[in-house]
Amino acid sequence: MAGKVMVVVLGLLVGAGHAASAQEAPTGQPVTDPKDLRELAKFEEMMDVPGVARQHKDILYRELAMEAYKNGDKERAFKMFMRAASYADKPSQAAIANMHWDGIGTPVDRPRAYAWMDLAASRGYDRFIAKREYYWSQLTEAERAQALRVGQDIYAEYDDKIALHRLQMELEFIRRNVVGSHVGSIGPGKVYGFTHTMNTGRASTGLPRPGGSGTPTSASEQDLGIPIANLNELYRPSLWKINDYAKFKDLQWQVRVESRPTVDVGDLQNVARPPAK
Repeated sequence: MAGKVMVVVLGLLVGAGHAASAQEAPTGQPVTDPKDLRELAKFEEMMDVPGVARQHKDILYRELAMEAYKNGDKERAFKMFMRAASYADKPSQAAIANMHWDGIGTPVDRPRAYAWMDLAASRGYDRFIAKREYYWSQLTEAERAQALRVGQDIYAEYDDKIALHRLQMELEFIRRNVVGSHVGSIGPGKVYGFTHTMNTGRASTGLPRPGGSGTPTSASEQDLGIPIANLNELYRPSLWKINDYAKFKDLQWQVRVESRPTVDVGDLQNVARPPAK
């Protein structure tokens, strides 16, 4: 699934660049609630429906950032991560911290890097907590004082109370403009997409088109394409209700990234060729 791959690749980006210490090893807390794991699977399935993920601005700007980073445009990547960060995307906030720390796409600013990693760690992501502690251990006393000052400004604009509310407004707009009741009743209709693009969306949201409740029979319904989801699945709370959405994004990171073992790769070294036999 594209969503899973993108999360893992971003995990490598925000976790790379420094030798691991004992503090940096993730705890790898197991997920024990089967119900949550089932919902996570459905969450990822629906996020892979063409057009859905990019209606979530945190994901849209994160994907644009990753694309720019991959293409070598680090300055654009930094700008897109900043936009994603404004919608409470923790991996993007951690990526900003790394880029400040190493001077990638932006000047080196170690106090600011610490402040961003502190914000990224605020929902308990193990790797970000470990990275935050590593950063703190590397700062001078003057840099630590500066980090605390800078952090106040960053939290004033990007704290979850503000950023999640910003994202909530966007998600509510999308959810309330689906065909059907504007007070939240979705109905049993299906969502259709075309096989050649799977991306013919409605003008108001860019999502695949809602259609009838069964197999298309009329010419107009056949023109919609093929059914790819039903509305109840597409508008499930884990995708559009902010508290549920944040919960399953956090769970996805825990399952797809933090539960995976890490391997440190050191500098390249010359190795003596064994004697010929």
